[in-house]
Amino acid sequence: MSYSRWRTLAGVSLAVFGASAATAQVASALPVDMVQELRVTITPGKAGTPKKPKGAAIGVTIQSPSPQPATTQNVKVLFGKGIRFNNRLFPRCSLKSIQATKSLSRCPKGSIVGRGTARAIGFIGSAQVPEDLTVTAINSTNNSLILWLNGAHPLPLSDGLVGKLGKASGKYAHRLDVTIPKGLREVMPGVYAPLVFFDVDVKATTTVKKGKGRRARRVKVHYVETTNCPSGGWPFAADFSFDPAAPFTDDPLTAVSPAARCS
Repeated sequence: MSYSRWRTLAGVSLAVFGASAATAQVASALPVDMVQELRVTITPGKAGTPKKPKGAAIGVTIQSPSPQPATTQNVKVLFGKGIRFNNRLFPRCSLKSIQATKSLSRCPKGSIVGRGTARAIGFIGSAQVPEDLTVTAINSTNNSLILWLNGAHPLPLSDGLVGKLGKASGKYAHRLDVTIPKGLREVMPGVYAPLVFFDVDVKATTTVKKGKGRRARRVKVHYVETTNCPSGGWPFAADFSFDPAAPFTDDPLTAVSPAARCS
């Protein structure tokens, strides 16, 4: 987010911005006891099998009730075994294409795989100014998922987070590794805007060709599928790290979601 976008925020003058930024830059980050809450849901709870996977919708909610939140720099969301992503079978849209028009107009049909909402808190001195955002999840290149953010009040915002889908270990099968760009963490020198709420539902289908020749047919596949139900349900967790240069910071922490029941 550029400096010009913030210059009229809540009627605060440029002089106040400058003073706030200067104060923030010379002050040391204050340690806080950061709290991050994670809840992941999977529907339906009836699992498929490796030979007959079942399409599913997945919802991810992250929120921080901390009164003085640290600014998240990176989050890795871990998905339990028995869940798989078919991102390679879906149309793709690059971040470069989206940023060229600040819209999704160039994205091919079927590349949008989810939607949600988010909230950021801008710190101007000691004042907190919230911005509500919409989130669009877009399947992208190189095993990545774009989380495109749009906001209108108190200022216009259009920018994206890129999450890399990869393998995990232990009781987790996959992880989504998301780094929040510096321009979305620090909106101008010394002024930070941590994300304090994030809620996205991913549910999408596409059709792919299976077989050859006369036996070829089009079949529907889901972006998210389940292939088994682990004992105790599907586990989820998220590892957070925070920007040490922000006004408030904390050591890395892990949030664990209640397991999603399955059968």
